[in-house]
Amino acid sequence: MEKTKGSNIFQVVLVALLVGAAFYIGSLSSKVDKLEKDAVVGADNQAPSQPTAVVFDPNAIASTIGIDMDAFESCMQGGDAPQRVQQETQGGSQAGVSGTPGIILFDSRSGMSVVIPGAVDLATMQTFLDNLIAGKNPVFNQSEFELTKIEELPPLTDADFIKGDRSARVTLFEYSDYDCPFCTKVHPTIQQLLDNNPGVISWVYRQFPLDMHPEAFTKSVAAVCAGTVGGNDAFWAYSDALLK
Repeated sequence: MEKTKGSNIFQVVLVALLVGAAFYIGSLSSKVDKLEKDAVVGADNQAPSQPTAVVFDPNAIASTIGIDMDAFESCMQGGDAPQRVQQETQGGSQAGVSGTPGIILFDSRSGMSVVIPGAVDLATMQTFLDNLIAGKNPVFNQSEFELTKIEELPPLTDADFIKGDRSARVTLFEYSDYDCPFCTKVHPTIQQLLDNNPGVISWVYRQFPLDMHPEAFTKSVAAVCAGTVGGNDAFWAYSDALLK
């Protein structure tokens, strides 16, 4: 009788333990599920999806400047523009350009040139221009910039895209990259320099896309194609739009 009673007690205790264990495991499982859901929510809150990068569309600008779109697309797909961009970049490198904007003032009367040190302000540009015409070495930030003959600078040709009078005494050659922030900054400054010195200076834009800007070469090709199809004004309209 005592064995039977003890056996019954043991069975009751065992059942109770099993029930308690099942309840504990169920509770633990619920907590794990909640933690996993919280982790997912937290991850969403901490790492929002990044906006999709905007890919350059050459046609977007071309369609707004009144050029033949079929001819433009044909130029983009198989024209000579890429070769021209490479040639202009190589010419800039041979003339000593290593970064952008590379700005060289050339005086057609004396044959002398001076390099403007990057995206300087309008007053500094005017000083460089005035000193070049006067035959004096300009000074900027306590450094003297020597007038020199840059034999390797490719001369002005009929193929160049130019603003201002082609017969102007001084030509500003800009070697530039459409994705360079300093080129964007100096663009209106050069325009103001031209406006302030009509007939004295002209502006030639040459391509110098940098490898660090993955879309710069395509933009250079697109601008050249715009000029090839629509002429000088179309080139500048396309370039102005890229550099806004």
